[in-house]
Amino acid sequence: MFPFGIVYNIDLAGKVFCNFLILNNRRKGKINMLEMSQAAEQVLFLAEKKKLKDVDIVVERNESLDLEIQDGKVEKVEQSTSLGLGVRVLDEGRTGLASTERLSLESIEIAFKNACENAKLHDPTEVIMLDPPKKIPDSSLLALYNPELEKLNSDQLAELGFSIEDSVKAADNRVVSIPYLGVSRGRNEYLLLSSTGVFYTQHSNEVAAWCGPLLQDGDSRKSGMKILNRREWDPNAGKRVGEEAVEKAVELLNASPIKSAKMPVVLDEYTAPDFLRMYFGAFSGEAAQRGLSRLKGKIGQKIAVPELTLMDDPHRQGGKRSCFMDSEGFLTKQLPLIENGIFKNFLYHVESARKENKTSTGHASRGYSGGISTRSNNLVCTAGDYSLDQLCKLEKKCLLVTELEGQAGCDPVSGDISIGVQGFLIENGRRIQPVDSVTVAGNFFDVLNNIRGYGNIYQPELTHLFIPALLIQEMSVSG
Repeated sequence: MFPFGIVYNIDLAGKVFCNFLILNNRRKGKINMLEMSQAAEQVLFLAEKKKLKDVDIVVERNESLDLEIQDGKVEKVEQSTSLGLGVRVLDEGRTGLASTERLSLESIEIAFKNACENAKLHDPTEVIMLDPPKKIPDSSLLALYNPELEKLNSDQLAELGFSIEDSVKAADNRVVSIPYLGVSRGRNEYLLLSSTGVFYTQHSNEVAAWCGPLLQDGDSRKSGMKILNRREWDPNAGKRVGEEAVEKAVELLNASPIKSAKMPVVLDEYTAPDFLRMYFGAFSGEAAQRGLSRLKGKIGQKIAVPELTLMDDPHRQGGKRSCFMDSEGFLTKQLPLIENGIFKNFLYHVESARKENKTSTGHASRGYSGGISTRSNNLVCTAGDYSLDQLCKLEKKCLLVTELEGQAGCDPVSGDISIGVQGFLIENGRRIQPVDSVTVAGNFFDVLNNIRGYGNIYQPELTHLFIPALLIQEMSVSG
């Protein structure tokens, strides 16, 4: 039953020793996958003792090192580590959840008992524990972890931050300040273990830098934001990050509204994913069952232009949400949501699928402190043949959107869109003026049927949304 073949002594001396091992390692910052596995297996030991057959455990560890830079100095250093264990039990169809952030034997036992008690408070559901697949691919094949990033220390991160700051100050004399400037390194470890024999682990790490300078030209003040988020370390990236952040601000200095009109809108490769992400919940089978998706009952129907294909790809190398197994132990696979404009599939976990006599699609998500929910993996929209400039030339006049401002006017259920934007008025392929203080309005489901062109690249930073620049035939622009 136990993947590592660990034998737990029931006597007091054995408990004390195992308890000391886990706690001592945690105090020293040495909790690793082995100790995480030992903690999870202790839950299985308790379940076996109670003759409870359906139990699974999630253990997560997150570690980050963050530096804030100001005036050639490290203004703030924050190093944090979070560790938690979540227990899920099924007792006669009733689900019980509990968690702990202490991996002592006493805390684990309390969490297990709480999960058992919580199960008694719920009605039976369609949830079942899955048997393990015959073979689980090695998660290292997803290229989510770069061991070289673990060697980075605070001095190296600080040097990157200093080079960004120097680059910003040298780029333009209109720089007033740099309110946002920092560098970070992060790591995540995830473990899923079940009484049915499911065992899956995954490691990921990343490095990030961000810069948001403020520029002033007369009465006009604009900020630009550049974020670098990769799984590779480039110590020479500072100059580029700083210059691009300044360039973004410079381009929008002296921006002004334009007259209200209905016109084509181009979303660049950075804003297109953020623009659409708030509406992708419509593809959740669970949302449809709750009456929270306008796509309910539309499987097999045309919902988008024939050129649009949207794929959920959990196996994309380096993707933010790449995985071989979901949080219920179901193997993931590529799944078309929209194929040549036709709505093909909802996303399901075990319970939502069984309500419709279907099989899970491998889209169960769960952290150690919560229950099962539906979540997409990497969403990939097929790229086209146009550069951003070429896309803007397809229409005589259009609005190029390069910044979004809030989501308060957007309704993810109805699909209604009303969002502030910044960008450029384009005429005959040329930028006529920078634009701000305008609102773009429409509906997500109409947008799907009004996409006229696709960019040929995705934004390069770490993401789970691979959406190229998009040309939308018509939206309402209010100045």
